[in-house]
Amino acid sequence: MYVCICHALNDKQVTKALENGARTPASVFRHYERQVQCGKCVPMMREMAQSHCANQCHSCSTHTATPQPALLPEPANAESFPYGVAAE
Repeated sequence: MYVCICHALNDKQVTKALENGARTPASVFRHYERQVQCGKCVPMMREMAQSHCANQCHSCSTHTATPQPALLPEPANAESFPYGVAAE
């Protein structure tokens, strides 16, 4: 199933990025060297990331089942949108 139509990212690709350490939609896009376009996929990616972390996937070498940190990482497209992006 396609999650992001703009970049043709499917659920298997998003899951692979999550298994490789991505924890937010923005980090999934960074994993594939892409930037958020229309943003319609962000809620689905966020849900997939939360589900992935809640299941405490043992295949993830860097998995930690801790809540989101207070400080968010720099947005994937900070140079384009200095005020941040909803994908974080």
